Amino acid sequence: MLDRFAIDDGLHLPRIVISEDASAAAGGDARFRADCSCGRMPPHPAGTRDQALAAHIAHVSTRTGPSKGPEWLPLDARVILLLLGCMALWAGSYTGSLALTDAMHLTGVGAAGIRIGGVLTGFAAAGCLMVAVRHYIAPTRA
Repeated sequence: MLDRFAIDDGLHLPRIVISEDASAAAGGDARFRADCSCGRMPPHPAGTRDQALAAHIAHVSTRTGPSKGPEWLPLDARVILLLLGCMALWAGSYTGSLALTDAMHLTGVGAAGIRIGGVLTGFAAAGCLMVAVRHYIAPTRA
């Protein structure tokens, strides 16, 4: 289900331009050349727009690496484990804030502030976990 997705960091944006020299040599037909925003795309002969896009897609596919997660664990299972880990971090932070509220005998606004802080801390910890393990979940682009 999620195998087709890759993390894109914005380094591989296509730039399709008309090659004037190749167009003049082709008798006035527009000849296109693709370039990549990463600056590492090898030169290729000018052709139709579709050929230029195909050359860019071939370049990007050579820069796409497999996920670093274990081969025996499917991608869907890794996403579910990440979700469970995030929920555990959030629940642990919230439970910790409740324990802190009870230990300090807080009521009213003080207790509410501690609980809100626990929820926000849990969300921040879950976000950090997602960033830390993103390369183990999905394929990445170099």
